[in-house]
Amino acid sequence: MRNITLTTLSVFILLLGISISFVNKAYGSHDVDVAALQKQLVTMQETLMQKMGTMEETIKGQQVMINDLKEQNRKVVEIPMPNYKDDIDTETSDFQEIIGREIDNYFLKEDTKEKMAKAGLTPKLDFGYEKGFYLRTLDDKFSVNLRNRIQFKYQYRDVEWGEEDQSTFDHRRVRTELSGHAYDENIKYKFEWESSSVYGYLLDAYVDITHVPWANIWAGQGKVYSRQVLTSGATLQMIDRSVSSEEFSFQGDKRKRGVAIHSDKILDGKVDYLFGVYNPQASFVDNDFNTMLYIARASYYPFGQYESYKESDMEYTETFKAHIGGGMGFQQWGTNSSSSSSSLLDFKDEVDQTQLLAEFGFKYKGMSLSGEYHNRKRKLLDALELFNVFDAPGLGAIDKGEALHDQGFFVQGGYFAIPKKLEVTGRCELIDVDEEYNASATVGIGSGDANYYTAGLNYFLDGRDHKVQLNYRYIDQKEGSHSRSLGSVQNEIIMQYQLYF
Repeated sequence: MRNITLTTLSVFILLLGISISFVNKAYGSHDVDVAALQKQLVTMQETLMQKMGTMEETIKGQQVMINDLKEQNRKVVEIPMPNYKDDIDTETSDFQEIIGREIDNYFLKEDTKEKMAKAGLTPKLDFGYEKGFYLRTLDDKFSVNLRNRIQFKYQYRDVEWGEEDQSTFDHRRVRTELSGHAYDENIKYKFEWESSSVYGYLLDAYVDITHVPWANIWAGQGKVYSRQVLTSGATLQMIDRSVSSEEFSFQGDKRKRGVAIHSDKILDGKVDYLFGVYNPQASFVDNDFNTMLYIARASYYPFGQYESYKESDMEYTETFKAHIGGGMGFQQWGTNSSSSSSSLLDFKDEVDQTQLLAEFGFKYKGMSLSGEYHNRKRKLLDALELFNVFDAPGLGAIDKGEALHDQGFFVQGGYFAIPKKLEVTGRCELIDVDEEYNASATVGIGSGDANYYTAGLNYFLDGRDHKVQLNYRYIDQKEGSHSRSLGSVQNEIIMQYQLYF
């Protein structure tokens, strides 16, 4: 084939040269022009010869590939087709290996499930496991993700004064979560239940609409206010949250019912914010105060976003990341009439409560540090009195217009001695309540000053989801009775195992 082509081209070039010679003689053209043209034709011929040679080499290479494919196909065809009655050894049979591999490759194709669903061969659903068991429609309009969490702990309390020592096993958390989206991937939801008590109860139940990146709409029941409260219990650096974050939760409940607008997409993710309106009371009761709790918070990430709502630098952050933030909460609660509850002792006067919050933190190559400062002011709109069923004035009344000032803070950190496996942790915190009045006159959680010092070890078996934690905590109760005897000093040892799947 190559020789015929080359011969044809040579004859064509020769004839073209002869024709040009006759034309030049007929019209008297100069011999110099003819020589130049003939030289160009020779160059063209040489170029064509080179290209034809390259094409021939390419064809030879393709022919070798074709022969190899034919040989492979021959080997596959030569594999005997087993009879259904044959006893096939699935571990050694070449036939089973090839067929299995081809079936696997087919089902791994992205469009296979969709094609089978259109053909009516499978349900129009996708399911599997990815950070929880998931089920979703192939058009991705609906999805649900199921996760379970078990935290089993042992706790020993060595009480120096006022209480007996305690040694006990307990379920810290037994949780079930359902999350996903409905009708649209931007309409997200979450439900979470607690089952560690005799009666299971609902914790989270909310919808988060994220069509507008800079103004997401959240509605339902969930955690509010400080960063450590917003952090999942599965990703805490210590076994328990700080006592100060618990102390300064509104009405002693971290969760509230309400609506909020929020976003973490401002300035390319360097700013997040939230503004919400909630019931001021505990999440499990209806609001009968006819007032609301207002919360605003924001954070700034000068070096870009990172896993700041997960404690410990499990990700081993390669570049320095940090945040600073703060928040404010205001609520008016209480009534001017006798309580309708059946308790023998209750507050019946209105209180303005204002809280301020400051936060900071950073992570870098296995090292992390974070902290919060809380300041609370509770102003009495009426003289505070304690009453009982006889409506008699109680002890420790506070005059109208008086204010109680409380504050607290914590700083905690950790470092991975073995990257992503073994972390050494520590925390220091202080609660400083108003000492002008005794505990019986303090609105809310009456308590005295206390210092808390905690040291711990975390061993991560498989990331944050599967880990073992050990904490030692020293509690120095200065005065008052923050759920313990006056002046008590207590040592605690806590060990916890977590399985989250």
